[in-house]
Amino acid sequence: MQAIGITITLNSFLQESGVERLKGSTVFSEILLDERWQGVAFIALYSNDGMIILHSNPEMIGKRMEELKKILIQKKPYYHFIVLGTGERVFVSDSEIEFGGIKYILRVALHTYPAEAALRNAKMQIFIMTISAALIISGGIFAVSLLSRIERMRLRMRELENISMISRILAHEIRNPLGSIKGFAQHLSKKITEPSLREHLDIIVKESLRLEKLTDELLLYANPQKINLEEINLKSFLNDIIMLFINQNESVRFEILVDDIYVRTDSDKLKQILNNIIQNAVDALNEVSEKNVIIRAKKFNGKIKIEIKDTGVGMDEEILSHILEPFFTTKPKGTGLGLAIVKKLCEGLKINLQIRSKKGEGTQVCLILPESL
Repeated sequence: MQAIGITITLNSFLQESGVERLKGSTVFSEILLDERWQGVAFIALYSNDGMIILHSNPEMIGKRMEELKKILIQKKPYYHFIVLGTGERVFVSDSEIEFGGIKYILRVALHTYPAEAALRNAKMQIFIMTISAALIISGGIFAVSLLSRIERMRLRMRELENISMISRILAHEIRNPLGSIKGFAQHLSKKITEPSLREHLDIIVKESLRLEKLTDELLLYANPQKINLEEINLKSFLNDIIMLFINQNESVRFEILVDDIYVRTDSDKLKQILNNIIQNAVDALNEVSEKNVIIRAKKFNGKIKIEIKDTGVGMDEEILSHILEPFFTTKPKGTGLGLAIVKKLCEGLKINLQIRSKKGEGTQVCLILPESL
C-alpha cells in the first residue's frame, strides 16, 4: 500500500512538472530527505530503452538498467524483491506511466527491515507478559528505531551540502530522546532484579551509549573548531598520552623515540589527533602476535615530524583510498568518523597528514607540523 501511494503521488507530481524539465535535477534525492518518505530505499524513472532519466542517487542518472526487457513483459504494476549492491534485500514496485505519448517505468524501492523488525517484536511480546517487560520492549523498539534512523542518515549525509543542518537535526531529533531512553533504562535496572530482564536493559543502555558517541563525533566533525594556541614540550606531551595506552594495553610494546622539541599549537586538538591514530594502531594489533607501536618525533626541514608505526594487519590499497572519508569503517562497531575528524583537525592545525600501509605489513602515519601556527 505504501508503494502504491508513493507511485500515485509521484505520477501526479511528474505530470505537473514534466519529465523534460526535471532531467538532470536532484528532485528525487531531495524527496528522500523529507521525513514523510521514510522507508524508501530509492526512486528511479526509466525510459523504454532502459536509460535512467531520474534517480534519487544522482550518480545513477544516464546509466542503463539491464533487466528492463524482463520488467516490460510483466503485468503492471509489477511487485518483486531485488538485492542491492550493499547486500540489502528491498521490495520494488515497477509501474508504467505515460507523458506526452511516451511511456516510462517508475520504480519505487522500499526497505523491508521495518516490517521484519515489527514481526520480531510481536513474537517477543507473546513470551513477556509483565509490565516491566513491556516497558523494556518499548524502550528496545525505540532504540532500534533510532539506530535505523542513524543508519539512514549515514547514507544520506553525503547528499547534504549544508553540514550545519546535520548538527541541528542531531541535537534536537536524537540527543534529547536518547537521553530519555538511557535514563529510563537505568532507572528500571535499579528496580528489576530478574537476570533476563536486566540483560535486556543492559543492551538498551549499551546501544544508547553507542549512539551518544556517534552524535558527539558527528557534532565534532560538523562544527567549526576554535584554535587555542599554547607552547608545549612535545616529548612530555607524547609521554603523557602514551602512558594511558600502556596502562590499558599490557600486551602491546610501545617504543618512544622523541627529541626535546617545543611546538606552538592547540594541545587539545593535537591530543585528539594522536589519541585517534594510536588507538587505531592498537586496534590493528588484535590479530597479530608481534604487537609493537613505535612513535618517533624530530625536527625536519624547519618543521616537526611525528611518526606512528604499528606492526598490525595493515590495509590494502582499496581500503587505504577510503579511510579518510566520513562513515567509512572496517570495524564492526566503528562509526567511520575517527580518521575523518583527524583529517579535519589536521587541516585546522595546518598539519600535513600522510598514511602508508600494506596488507600484512602494518601501517605508518606521519604528521608534519609547523613549529608555530
